[in-house]
Amino acid sequence: MSSRLGLAQRVNDGNLKWFTLAAACFALFMAILDNLVVNVALPTIRQELGASTTQLQWIVSAYTLVFASLQITGGGLGDRLGRKRWFLIGIVLFTATSLVAAFAQSIEVLIAARAIQGLGAALIMPLSLSLISQAFPPEERGKALGIWSAVSVSGLALGPVVGGLLVEYTTWSWIFLINVPVGIVAFLLTSAVVGESRDTSGTVATDIPGTVLITGAIGALTYGLIEAGERGWTDNLILGSFAAAAVLLAAFVVVEARTERPMVPLRFFRSRTFTGANLDAFAISFLIAGIAFSSTLYLQNVHGYSAVRSGLSLLPMVAVMMLGSPASGALVNRLGSSRLISLGMLVTGGSAFLFLRTGVSASYWDILPAFMVMGLGMSLIFAPMTTAVLNSVETAKSGVASAVNGAIREVGTAFGIALLGTQMNRVYQDRFDRSAEIEALRAGTDPALAPLQPVLDTIGSGIGLGGRVIDTFPGVAAFGPAVAQIRSASSEAFIAGMDSAMVVSGALLIVVAGLSYVLINDRVAAAPIPEPARGPIEAEALAGAD
Repeated sequence: MSSRLGLAQRVNDGNLKWFTLAAACFALFMAILDNLVVNVALPTIRQELGASTTQLQWIVSAYTLVFASLQITGGGLGDRLGRKRWFLIGIVLFTATSLVAAFAQSIEVLIAARAIQGLGAALIMPLSLSLISQAFPPEERGKALGIWSAVSVSGLALGPVVGGLLVEYTTWSWIFLINVPVGIVAFLLTSAVVGESRDTSGTVATDIPGTVLITGAIGALTYGLIEAGERGWTDNLILGSFAAAAVLLAAFVVVEARTERPMVPLRFFRSRTFTGANLDAFAISFLIAGIAFSSTLYLQNVHGYSAVRSGLSLLPMVAVMMLGSPASGALVNRLGSSRLISLGMLVTGGSAFLFLRTGVSASYWDILPAFMVMGLGMSLIFAPMTTAVLNSVETAKSGVASAVNGAIREVGTAFGIALLGTQMNRVYQDRFDRSAEIEALRAGTDPALAPLQPVLDTIGSGIGLGGRVIDTFPGVAAFGPAVAQIRSASSEAFIAGMDSAMVVSGALLIVVAGLSYVLINDRVAAAPIPEPARGPIEAEALAGAD
């Protein structure tokens, strides 16, 4: 296969690891890019396929739910049955379902294709890290994972920009068709240069009960978080989802503790480094979810940016991350993961407070420092954090370890969207209803303004309708100054809601920065010595921790 790609004379033992990194990053970029490209195209899809609001939500949520739920299963399958094999299966699934999604003629087919895309991504994401861990020795992983982080960041940043350009100048189908040539190249490159590897420690087996329980627990939790924003936190379905997640997770712990060869060894969590790095993953994903949600709406709703322009506005932050991530990865061996992560958390937490500079009359230059500082902080986090996760377990378990980290990141994102979204909505609603302009309009006796009352109720119902959204309502221009008052009041309420989320997120990251410094150390885990004479529970109890 190498000869077919012209690589036969180029690949050797000295550079094979770098070709492996290139193959892993190529497929990763495809999966990351597509996750955010879709959001920009939702209004167009709604018009052409006649989708309801709930169906539009599930175009995104079907991908997220499957991706979050099955990452641990995907990582475990790779460790057990072959990392390269299951990585290639993930590429095939993602590419094929992208083609199906591009030509979908109904919203139901599109949602189903997005769900299977999530399955493909659940194999690609953890196994890309596992392949890198297998190819690079511990002392070089930081540098490799810095490059991996830069590619991941570029996919996140370019998603809205590429999506906006494709929707504006072509059709929405191209947001999926673009994956097909990328997927084909990723498949050929991986087939040509990546060697097969699997867990040969003798401590791995097909743990069907554990797989089912952890998949169900993460799935129930993620579903509850996705739906909580619409249904409310006290809805019976939401409470039932959270209860089911808790029961399934408890059952998973009991089963894994009694299983001789578990899918996720519980001794991982006895490692302070593994636990601390995953706490970091949750916290930074929580923050990113809030920033991505609020800053995009701020630029579009309050300042009237287009989707493409708002995406381009994030490029300075991304440029800093792309430059800083490889550098921080190279510094892991010199400074240690704990110092870099803690510093990154402090800087990123501080950047959240810089977002308090936003305002209705603020310019882009007022918030540019917040984006730049945030990019610097996050560039210090991802490569050291991933390095800490992979170095805290033996290389044979890298697939499932990276999958656990990936699943926790997705859960952190879901929590961020749900909790910060709820908080922003509540602050927005309260501030909007208590504003003097809105109170005056509600109490007014002018019969000409009576048709505005339903509009006030709609605009005040959620932060996503704040700012300039009032201008899109049919016929409102006839109400003259009242429209400007509503726009001003909802914009100020939006800023209040956004500020509250930034304060909570910044405080959380500063607290986690201290915990990271205490929990994470920089030792590389050695493979545990097997003790076949011991029972499974005793072996778990005696397993070492960092």
